[in-house]
Amino acid sequence: MTINSGMVLQKAVRARMSSLVGIRNASVVKTTSWDYLGDGKPKERVETELQYNPKAVDKKITELEMFLFKLEAAIKTANAKTEIEIVADVDSLLAPIA
Repeated sequence: MTINSGMVLQKAVRARMSSLVGIRNASVVKTTSWDYLGDGKPKERVETELQYNPKAVDKKITELEMFLFKLEAAIKTANAKTEIEIVADVDSLLAPIA
C-alpha cells in the first residue's frame, strides 16, 4: 500500500469508527410502545430489544483502532526513512520582517 492510499484509507476508517462509536454510545436499544392492547382498554406496553450486540460493536471499534495505530506507525516509519530535497534558506525564511 502506498502512503497516499494508506492516508485515504485512514480517513475512511476514522469516519467508519466515528459512526460505530455513535452507535455504541447512542441508544442501541429499540423501544416500541403501544397505547392499546387487543382488548380495547388503554394500556401501555413497552418492549425493548437490542439492535446491535454492544460487544460486537466494541470489538469492531477496537479492531479499527488497532488498524489505525499500525497504519500511523507505518506511515511515520516511512516518513522517517524518506528524505526530501528542497533548497531553502531557513534563516531568511524565518527572519523577522524589518
